[in-house]
Amino acid sequence: MNYKGLLKNVLGLALILSLGIYVSSCSEDELPMPELTLVINGVDGFAVDIATEASNVTTWSWDYGDGNVSETVGGHIYTYAERGDFTIKCTVTGEGGSLVKTVDVHIVTVEELLTAHTWVMSKTGNNGLGYHITKDLLLDMPVADVLGAIDAFQDPATDLPYDYNEEYSDEYTFNANGTYSVDYINTNILIGWIYGGLNYGDADYRGTCRYVGINVVTTAALTDAKWTLHENENLDLETVYAPDPNNPSSGGIGETVNFESIDYITFENGGFIGMKDLTTTAIINSISTEEISVTLFYHGYEGNPASDGGLYARPSFLVKMTFEAK
Repeated sequence: MNYKGLLKNVLGLALILSLGIYVSSCSEDELPMPELTLVINGVDGFAVDIATEASNVTTWSWDYGDGNVSETVGGHIYTYAERGDFTIKCTVTGEGGSLVKTVDVHIVTVEELLTAHTWVMSKTGNNGLGYHITKDLLLDMPVADVLGAIDAFQDPATDLPYDYNEEYSDEYTFNANGTYSVDYINTNILIGWIYGGLNYGDADYRGTCRYVGINVVTTAALTDAKWTLHENENLDLETVYAPDPNNPSSGGIGETVNFESIDYITFENGGFIGMKDLTTTAIINSISTEEISVTLFYHGYEGNPASDGGLYARPSFLVKMTFEAK
C-alpha cells in the first residue's frame, strides 16, 4: 500500500477543508451591518416628522409607543391621536444582522398650550354664532363675525351704540396652578342677555344685540377666578331651544346633548373667556401654539322657571370664538 500517497491526499483534503472554513468565516464576517440615524425633525400639533439616514437596510419595522406599528420605509410623518410622551422604536434588518434605535417624542398637552401664552380675541378668526346646540357644534343660524353682528343688529333708538371690533381687546391668562386672570384693556365684556338681566343693572349696559341674545356691559376686574381643564372627558350639557328660532319666547324644548372624549374648561368665581353667562363651560375645538378656538354656550330663551321646569336656566345658543396668542 502506498502510505505516502494516502497521507498526501489526506493532508490535501484537510487543507482544502480548512481553507473552505476560513473563506466561509471571512465571508460571513464581511457582510455589512445596518446603519441607522433616527431623529425628530419637528412636532406640529399631533404630527411628528421622523427623519432617518440608513444604509445596508432591507426591512423596516416601527413601533410608535401608542400601540400602533408599521413597516414604513425611511423617514415619514406620523400623527398621534393623543397628547403625551411616547418612545418611537425603529428596527432595521440587513444581510449582516439587525439594529434597533429609539427616540422620545413629546406631544404638548392642552394645559401646556393654555398656560404658555396670554390669549387675545381674534378680530379675523372664526367668531361665528349659532342657535340650537348640537353634538357636532353646527352653527344652525351662522353669522360670519359675531362681533360685527353685535354692532350691525343694534338699535340706536333703544340700545347704546358700541363698536366692539374696535374697542374690545381683553387678555386672558391661564396659570398652571389653576388661577386665572383677565387683563382688561377696558372693562366692557360680552355677556348673555338673560345673564345680564339677572346680574347687571341698566346703568352697566354699553350695548346690546337682543336678536342674538348678547349684551355688552361694564364690569369690575376679576380677583379670584379659577379654571379647571378636562382632557378627553365626556360632557352632558342640558340645553333648551325654542321651536321658532326667530322668537325666543315661543316656548322651550329641553334636550341633553352628549359630548364624548372632548377637551373643555370649566370656570369658577366669575371666570370666563370671551363671554360670561350662566354656563361656565368652554369646549376647546382646537388649540396650537398660535391659536385657540372654543365653543361657548349662553342663554337666549326667555322662560319662567315656575312654569317651564327651569328650562330657562339652560343654554340655548352657542358661539365659536377664536383667540390668538399674544
